[in-house]
Amino acid sequence: MFSLSGRWTALALVVLLVGGCTLVPTQPAVDRAWFLLEVPAAPATEAAPVPVELGSVRVAPAIAGKGLVYRLGPHRYESDFYNEWFLNPREHVEQLFRERWIRENGSVRLVADARVEPGARQIDVLLTGLHGDLDAAAPGLAVVAMRVFVQGDEGTSLWELERRIPIAARSPEALVAALSQGMSELLLDIEQRLGV
Repeated sequence: MFSLSGRWTALALVVLLVGGCTLVPTQPAVDRAWFLLEVPAAPATEAAPVPVELGSVRVAPAIAGKGLVYRLGPHRYESDFYNEWFLNPREHVEQLFRERWIRENGSVRLVADARVEPGARQIDVLLTGLHGDLDAAAPGLAVVAMRVFVQGDEGTSLWELERRIPIAARSPEALVAALSQGMSELLLDIEQRLGV
């Protein structure tokens, strides 16, 4: 049997336990954010554009999800639940290529079928890097990397391309800005190689 003081003690203990387990938030909820790479249009050129068919665009499994990806160490990648790409990376990168190459005065002209266009090339892209490398010196590096397989009348070639851009700060906005810069540099590199 409980005494009166024992009942009050038990009641106080129950109130403390129940009060500590409520769902009342003590901090504001974290808002989700969505991002897109910001890549400038291709620079205008006076030379005749190179006809190119964009074959396939694929993405390595480690970076294929919608969340921004961080490399924490060898073979350790983590996706950010609260900060995501607006489009999945495969669709987003394919859209970047297509939007950049449909311009009238760019160095590349997008065609539907390279086999019926004289001098045209077909490219297939495997995106192998689109992440923040936090295993590097703080605050880290933005890594954009891709393998580009090019087929044309002059044969085939495989280009291994990569840009590692320092991140200004450990924030999603700084990571996306550095990834945008890296993607811009890679697209320009591809365009210059196709023009050779």
